[in-house]
Amino acid sequence: MRIAFDLRRIKNPGIGRYMKCLVEAVVAQAPDHEYLLILPAGAEEMVRLPEGRGRKLPSTLKYYSFREQVELPRLLRRHEIELFHSPHFMLPLLRPCPCVITIHDVIYLACPEDLPSYLGRLYYRFMMNAAARRAVRIVTDSRFSKEDIVRFLNVDPSRIQVVYCGVDANFYPVTDPLRLEAVRARYGIERDYILYTGIYKPRKNHSVLLKAFQRFVAAGGNAQLVLAGPVNNKEEGKYEAGLKALASGLGIASQVVFAGFVPEADLPALYSAASLYACPSLYEGFGFTVLEAMACGTPVVCSRAASLPEVAGDAALYADAADPDAFAEALYRGFTDLQLRRNLVEKGRLNRQRFSWEEAARQTLAVYREAVYGPAGKAVAL
Repeated sequence: MRIAFDLRRIKNPGIGRYMKCLVEAVVAQAPDHEYLLILPAGAEEMVRLPEGRGRKLPSTLKYYSFREQVELPRLLRRHEIELFHSPHFMLPLLRPCPCVITIHDVIYLACPEDLPSYLGRLYYRFMMNAAARRAVRIVTDSRFSKEDIVRFLNVDPSRIQVVYCGVDANFYPVTDPLRLEAVRARYGIERDYILYTGIYKPRKNHSVLLKAFQRFVAAGGNAQLVLAGPVNNKEEGKYEAGLKALASGLGIASQVVFAGFVPEADLPALYSAASLYACPSLYEGFGFTVLEAMACGTPVVCSRAASLPEVAGDAALYADAADPDAFAEALYRGFTDLQLRRNLVEKGRLNRQRFSWEEAARQTLAVYREAVYGPAGKAVAL
């Protein structure tokens, strides 16, 4: 089978990691297929494709453009593609072959405050609806996301397959003291710290974490709070500025580190050196960072919202992320109770084993076969 992957967003930190890890695992498991990787120019080395398994095709096609609608079907026909997988829910209106899409979540429908532009939300809904209707099969990351896709997009649940993501092998407990000290120095961390990584969006709930941390400090917690995340646009810059003002108003500014963008090479050490990973998020389609922290041997305090309990299982200390007092109490317990911390680390190690890219690839390949041949093994009509 000739399979094409649309990897034009592989440079984006979150979805890019998903694309790279899934594609490499699929290629490793199914070497008899031939693959076409559609990549942004300059990103050819970001994903491995062994010689003889297909080709990488640099592309200047922009997402959501008219040219994309015309050129992408031509490209798929030219290369005689038999199955097209879009890991970012974008499909051309004309489909020359069966198509699979990944819808990781419906965040901008569930959390409209994350996309302030009304026209932006309308366009997002239109594109996602159009892709969901045209895809033969839909892959999503969690049962929670499947339920939201059914609820917001009115998709037949039988067309949706939940495939849990894996954890990149680069996330493991870093024990080299020089490497740990180097990452602390790089981000201005001077003592034990609680870590939270994530973009600056309202659903990430940084403000409640700051309020909880202020209560944690007042109760005698002796730590810094490290917030790591990129500022991608003016809206996120305003949000970060508001959080800095809040930290100052709470009297904790000197104990909060705004680390900014952290490259992936630094993340394993940053997780490993943390005393605690805090995730107060109110909406996650999967919750990669919780698993990454567990893979690095860091105990996790976590919100009960959205997919997080599904992913974290029994390996996190849960607290109501809408209640700063409750979350502060969980932070204090997780930081000071050594036996609890040891239990969380061990449970995290076991929980992390539920998620692998090898299993994700196996299940995704089964989706491809059904998309092309149907459950009865007959070719699917477009």
